[in-house]
Amino acid sequence: MSSQSCYVRVFQTEDGQWSVRSDAPGAGDVDYPSQGDAITAGVHMAMAEGALLTIHAANDAKTKSEIDFAGCSVSRVASIA
Repeated sequence: MSSQSCYVRVFQTEDGQWSVRSDAPGAGDVDYPSQGDAITAGVHMAMAEGALLTIHAANDAKTKSEIDFAGCSVSRVASIA
């Protein structure tokens, strides 16, 4: 696990929406209608914050995948056509 202090989580809410949560100061939960949208937003947020991204499986807070973006530097994001 990384030593940085910021974490970003992607998880499914009780009402079936997908949410992204950052523990950065002033950040709140942001809800998305699909898992893909939430993962995309979570990846962007984690990259910007140099955070550890945790993606929880649907309806299961115990099953997760983690990607550590600490130390990553992205000067620009390429668009996919």
